[in-house]
Amino acid sequence: MAIIRRLRDAAARAVTGEAPQEMEPGFTVPDDLPRDSLFQQPLVVDQLGVKAVEELEDGQVRVVFRAVVRDAVGKRCPDLAVDAEVAGPERTATGQGTTDLMGAILFRMVGPRGTYSIRIDDVAAGALELDRDGSSLELTTEA
Repeated sequence: MAIIRRLRDAAARAVTGEAPQEMEPGFTVPDDLPRDSLFQQPLVVDQLGVKAVEELEDGQVRVVFRAVVRDAVGKRCPDLAVDAEVAGPERTATGQGTTDLMGAILFRMVGPRGTYSIRIDDVAAGALELDRDGSSLELTTEA
């Protein structure tokens, strides 16, 4: 329990900005950990595309859109929330998902043949800066 208490105290010192203190001989708490994020900002949405158009048994199609979120230095960004609006011939839906370990996310819609589109509205719930000008945020396809 003493080790847990020391780690908790060290974490509190790191948050308040106090200098690291030696906990045991040769072990210090680093002071240069990132404070706001693990990603270099701004983030970019790239590789927005159609992953698949699948013909279903009932004559409808399933359109699968895929996007990848990267940081400013090109690293893929896992575990970030992405909000999008997907529209088809019969309906429009908004949804939210989370990027996978490779920074990718999929959005799907089922409906009749026609025009389908996607618009990425937000990444990381606005907590991280998104480069809207450098990102691919909208795509339309025929299915």
